[in-house]
Amino acid sequence: MIIVRYGEIAIKRGKRKEFERKLAKNIEKALERKGITGKIKLIRGRILVDAPNEVAGIIAKVPGVVSVSPAEVMDYNEISNYLREALKGKSPRSFKVETQRLDKTFLRTSIEVNKEVGAFVVNEFGWKVDLENPELVIGIEIIGGKVYVFFEKIKGVGGLPVGTQGKVVVLLSGGIDSPVAAFLMLKRGAEIIAVHFDQGMNARKVVEKVVRILSDYSPKPIELIIENHFEILKPYVLTLNKLGRREWTCVVCKVAMLRRAAEIARERGALAIVTGDSLGQVASQTLTNLYFETMSVDFPIHRPLIGLDKEEIVEIAREIGTYGAFLEYPYCDCPFRPERVVTQGKLEEFERIRKELKKEKII
Repeated sequence: MIIVRYGEIAIKRGKRKEFERKLAKNIEKALERKGITGKIKLIRGRILVDAPNEVAGIIAKVPGVVSVSPAEVMDYNEISNYLREALKGKSPRSFKVETQRLDKTFLRTSIEVNKEVGAFVVNEFGWKVDLENPELVIGIEIIGGKVYVFFEKIKGVGGLPVGTQGKVVVLLSGGIDSPVAAFLMLKRGAEIIAVHFDQGMNARKVVEKVVRILSDYSPKPIELIIENHFEILKPYVLTLNKLGRREWTCVVCKVAMLRRAAEIARERGALAIVTGDSLGQVASQTLTNLYFETMSVDFPIHRPLIGLDKEEIVEIAREIGTYGAFLEYPYCDCPFRPERVVTQGKLEEFERIRKELKKEKII
């Protein structure tokens, strides 16, 4: 039996039951995708999954899950015999018993259970009790008159169940940032559609791998749409050449991708575009250039990484598994990239470029 805990969902009041049902369904789908059938039961404050203990790691990746514990279920009077066998061969320097009584009709309080079980372990094994920093924690949860005993809490993703916040289109590269932005939107309950602007050089294979990794955090496989980067950008670059403003290429390239992403979002019923922009990280991500890019697209743009530094983003990428895929990403030297790029352009210059793009019916 696996105990599944959730946090933020519990404070959603009128939406609580809906969110709980969605989380339970997402867990079921995550298991089904791995060929596993689990019987799922919703109780107040917990989800119980009758499945092999080995699948706890799969469940921990489902957004909305705070932690999971593989547990053994028994009557209270069976705890001593169970622990006598389960703890045989262990020799921790210290331990503690941590009980949570979800069933308030149970005759013993949590403190009483801690004392009784703790006393048994001391008498049986002679281990030292340490309530502050124990080497071993014996977890007990009392649910529906039964006792669930466990020895680990596997940290979950947290957040909200995917599908409770609508759809977004994510600009996805094989780099570090955009996969992390996609993950954070999944964590906040958004269903994502990935759009990649392909530059060749086997980059597509890496992006496909990133999508497979991110799909472990989604109740269903993430859709990946591939666009030809050169075809999308070419008319914009020709206009810049005509104006003698090639230094604006990186900004205009971002505009081109955002505008195409907006078209896809409207087609698919998505409510926003998501990018991996982090303020000041590259030329197209200065505050000035982000302003120019945003004003050129009549569609909401979300930037979940905007205030994070590179180390924070890399840490998340390592944690979710996408950093390894980035290391395989081939270097792509964009043939359109100019020698000099604009970082703090003037609005009147950008407006002149936009006017010409409109004249050429590109935007």
